[in-house]
Amino acid sequence: MPNTATSTAAEGPAIVQRLQSAVPEALAMLAGMELNLFSHLTGAPQESAALALALGVEEDRLLRLLYALTVCGLLERHDQGFTNSPEAAAYLDKNSPAFLGNIHRFLREIWSADMHTADSIRSGRPAALLDFNSASDDDLSRMLRATHANTLRAGRDMLTRYDFFGCKSIIDIGGGTGGLVATLCEAHPSMRGTLLDLPRTAAFAREILKETPGGDRVIVEEGDITRRAASETHDVVIMRALVQTLSRTEATHAIANAAASLSVGGFMYIIGAGILDDGRTSPRSAVFMNLTFLNLYRGGASYTEAEHTTWLTAAGCEFRERKPLHNGSIICAQKVASVDRPALGEAGNPQT
Repeated sequence: MPNTATSTAAEGPAIVQRLQSAVPEALAMLAGMELNLFSHLTGAPQESAALALALGVEEDRLLRLLYALTVCGLLERHDQGFTNSPEAAAYLDKNSPAFLGNIHRFLREIWSADMHTADSIRSGRPAALLDFNSASDDDLSRMLRATHANTLRAGRDMLTRYDFFGCKSIIDIGGGTGGLVATLCEAHPSMRGTLLDLPRTAAFAREILKETPGGDRVIVEEGDITRRAASETHDVVIMRALVQTLSRTEATHAIANAAASLSVGGFMYIIGAGILDDGRTSPRSAVFMNLTFLNLYRGGASYTEAEHTTWLTAAGCEFRERKPLHNGSIICAQKVASVDRPALGEAGNPQT
């Protein structure tokens, strides 16, 4: 019988090396995004000298990144210079309709937080706490704008998966900039949209919505869904990237109040990167986001489908389905009954 330890040693630390090599590739991509490099490389190949001049950087330093991104598969090297790969042209060029937006700002925040996982475990508290209440106005504006492209993309994703025909009123709870609900309103002229968020976030959202297609049809309401329901009921309730930022107690209250904001027969959609299968080892993105939440939030976590179902059932909603998204999952539930909400104790401050 072979000695497993000896066999593994002979093969080398394959997993360790694979994980180690993935980090510099990801950071090279981030550097290219932050330099807006890919928007200069769609079309005819460009030599490094001309590209460096356009970007206002030194050619020798830039050339190192160009070769690294070629190895990553995001650039292609030709006799005449460098150009985007098909994927980079489609998703990383600002002129492409499928552009992912300024997602590099979000990635920098997330990856910086991930560097503190050991500290968060040792101390028993988030080492990279994301606290919207104590953030300066400049920092809060920066954080919200970093996530705006994600909210717009989430709205487009919803339009491809669900038919909102006949929906007159929709509320996005904890929706940050309101990009999701604005996108839905832009596509459905008869729809009335509401964004419910904490007061400081709501103030910045009003300004961002002025710049967003469909934003002029979104009402911004200030409130804390862990403490009370919205001021009116709606045909559809959306909670995106919110439940995963809350403790279990806060999540229970939030879903109960969200259901109270929903008309009987209406639908609730819970969207997030932090929705786990009941075995807790898949999907992979939710497993690793669970570590990120450990660093960012006092009580946030990835929760299982069964946990969501329990909270929804208690709130008078029936689980309908769960669908995968490119970076998470979406749970759809329908309100079938009104329930008496329990008196809520003091809940912590949810993060948007």
